[in-house]
Amino acid sequence: MDYLIQIVMNAMTIIAIVNPFGNVPLFIGLTEGMKKNTRKKLFKVIVVTAFSIMAGFAMVGSFMMNNFFKVEMKEVRIAGGIILVIVALKNLLFPKKNNEKNEVQGILTEEEEIKQGIIPMAFPMLVGPGSLAGILLIRQEVGIISSTLSCVIVFLIIHLMFSIADTIEKIFGELVLFVLSRVMQLFIMAVGIKTIISGVTMVIQEIGG
Repeated sequence: MDYLIQIVMNAMTIIAIVNPFGNVPLFIGLTEGMKKNTRKKLFKVIVVTAFSIMAGFAMVGSFMMNNFFKVEMKEVRIAGGIILVIVALKNLLFPKKNNEKNEVQGILTEEEEIKQGIIPMAFPMLVGPGSLAGILLIRQEVGIISSTLSCVIVFLIIHLMFSIADTIEKIFGELVLFVLSRVMQLFIMAVGIKTIISGVTMVIQEIGG
């Protein structure tokens, strides 16, 4: 039971970092004018791509850290915590706006529209440096299986939200989603500060030892 609770709690942390509440209305704005079927396909591709990036980083991120970059967990904790705090501050002080319209030159096929939407929607908008740092920290603390299961839960929820994006916008409205996304940033900042403190504590213990 404790194991399942841990997976769910880690999933909630990742959700706070990925911030689907802010991304749903943003993605709706960016795909304005797109056919409904094309939009649904694009959202599915975005979720699969973003999940693959995050799960892949959870699996090989630690190996790259130890063998290529030669850094230890204490440095990753401090750096990751700083990134999370910066991401939260940036989103709080300079929220993304979706009032910019995409100018379509010529007639694009459905496949071309989807290809153009993957980047930047999957990366770095949905999965960015902050979420990659967060999943790496979770992977180091709870292991690859638990962190991967947390990712699965997160992206199942995100897929559900994207599949009913139009309904969510009609029910809650952009204002409520905007407020929820800002509240999430406070949790991101708290996680970042906690991570920095943990990393600094490890450095102090190493110096004292």
